[in-house]
Amino acid sequence: MEGRLNSEKRGLSVRADNKGKKGRGVRFPKILDDGRVLRDGPSHQVVGAYLNSGLGTTAAREWPDPAKAPGGEVACLRAVRVRTEDDRITDAVNIQRPVRVEMEYEVLRSGYVLLPYYDFYNEEGVHVFSAADLDPAWRWRSRPAGRYMSTVWIPGNLLSEGTLFVGAGLSTMDPNINQWLERDAVAFQVIDSLDGNSARGDWTVSWGGAVRPLLKWTTQFNPNGREAVTTEEVKA
Repeated sequence: MEGRLNSEKRGLSVRADNKGKKGRGVRFPKILDDGRVLRDGPSHQVVGAYLNSGLGTTAAREWPDPAKAPGGEVACLRAVRVRTEDDRITDAVNIQRPVRVEMEYEVLRSGYVLLPYYDFYNEEGVHVFSAADLDPAWRWRSRPAGRYMSTVWIPGNLLSEGTLFVGAGLSTMDPNINQWLERDAVAFQVIDSLDGNSARGDWTVSWGGAVRPLLKWTTQFNPNGREAVTTEEVKA
């Protein structure tokens, strides 16, 4: 999907500096309001201030007036929301639990195959991943006019700790005509409770990475040079 572009007049902007270790660029966000820098500094401080300011992105955005909603001739966006598995709108989710992002939109003209999608970026401006709607009920099927809700489910123990900004978009297929891409439509924080059951396990210090999947591990043990045995065999 398209890369993230920040407004130069209002919102959260990210600048790069080549002063990091091993020549890696260090990214510093800043809050802009009509071109004025309101806050500049470390990511966690600036992003926190941004989310709590009147300029900040929240966990739910709605456009009740279709004339002012993002969209094109075929469809327009009406709402984007972040919800927990028990249907609560939230801006803070447990790293171990699933979270869903829903996109409510109105199809104005029938007869088009549509592709809703999301772009996820972290607080450093890194493109973490994109997700496109592959619901088999509507894949390559033209949609009649009406109101729709397309939802993506993100499993627990996949995201990394920190803030995620979500861009919501929709395009027609064949021909490909983008109806909208609302960058930073919503945002939420992923919180690791450090109880030992997430991907970091018992490691309590810094744990990097754009994602943090909980993967299956197995271990083979070779006592005294004999044939290696699995952990299960050792326990037996």
